[in-house]
Amino acid sequence: MNKDQSVYEILHEILTEQQNLLRKVSAKMYTQSIPSLDGSTIGGHTRHIIEFLEILRNSYHTNQINYDERQRNPELEQNPEKAIEIISEILFSINLPNKNLTMHQTVGTISLEIPTNFFRELLYNIEHCIHHQALIKVAFNEIKMSHLLNKNFGIAPSTIQYRETQNLN
Repeated sequence: MNKDQSVYEILHEILTEQQNLLRKVSAKMYTQSIPSLDGSTIGGHTRHIIEFLEILRNSYHTNQINYDERQRNPELEQNPEKAIEIISEILFSINLPNKNLTMHQTVGTISLEIPTNFFRELLYNIEHCIHHQALIKVAFNEIKMSHLLNKNFGIAPSTIQYRETQNLN
């Protein structure tokens, strides 16, 4: 396996796990406000994951990436079936060769342009997805539905590997 394939395999595994979880939730669970997450929802975190990946995929052809320009599509936040569908589209279309990109970011009054590349941003999105899955795990714990989660949902692969080595000793 070459390094390009392994990045896509990691992304595929993480997003497939997200889809499998969404197939188990009702629309009510998906849109339920979670007090410990400042009122956010499983759907809101799922939408956020999807929109970052859509921006990366769509930025590939322009070479310009700006994660602040996401749509914040309410349908992705309210409809788990739509989220599953869009994740499938992303998985089908994001397997692209590496190339240079320029990241645009505004922080306060400062506008930045930073050189990056597609694989770097793909890895960023993998970590971003895991971070939001960890928050989704908090939501599932709060609504007492954690039994629906895979035990490693929302945990970074390096943490899983570390925990496995600790269990061997």
